[in-house]
Amino acid sequence: MSRFDDLAARLVAVEAKLAVLAGYGANSDVPGSLDEIEARLTLVEVTVDHLASTKTQEHIDAIVAAPADAAPVAVEDVVALSPSADVPAAAELVWEVVQAQVEAEPVDHAEVAEVIAAAVQAVIQAEPEVVAEPEAITAAILEAVAELPAPAPEAVEAAVAAVAEVIAIVTGVEEVAPEVTEQISSAVAAQADPVLDAVEGRLDSVEAKVDALLGK
Repeated sequence: MSRFDDLAARLVAVEAKLAVLAGYGANSDVPGSLDEIEARLTLVEVTVDHLASTKTQEHIDAIVAAPADAAPVAVEDVVALSPSADVPAAAELVWEVVQAQVEAEPVDHAEVAEVIAAAVQAVIQAEPEVVAEPEAITAAILEAVAELPAPAPEAVEAAVAAVAEVIAIVTGVEEVAPEVTEQISSAVAAQADPVLDAVEGRLDSVEAKVDALLGK
């Protein structure tokens, strides 16, 4: 078997496994050209990233909502979904962030829980070089938090404190600097973009319908 044939067969096998995970029919035709392999592999990569992101969000939501030390998912399973999984130094930081949420008491306020989940997911989904660089991972967390609608006024203080804790853990400090706290406050209180909100709402609806059609 040539190297091309081997790669083509491996791609078909991966597509079959992915089809089971995603709940759709697999393309069993063996690709006949390098261009076809690249096109189908690109689709596989996009689908895998989407499934991993969805699974990560489900895990985080479950951990944030669970009583302390009673999370329904192992920390290792969450870390395994991160790009940092194979980079020990970065993986350890991701582990510490997730473990802190496992040990924390459940968050009752839905908006605060959403902010925490966004901050934690930013760490999990960041590339290892970003996780290992304090300024870069702080910026990634702030960007993720700023994309959420601003929480109710009574939830802002708790949301800011929670994000500060995530940043402190991943950057290895006892307490974030005052200027970082100010940045967090600005990100948490950032006003949502109504146009983007509308697009997001339409995407939420379409995604739900697609998942329903796929039998999820």
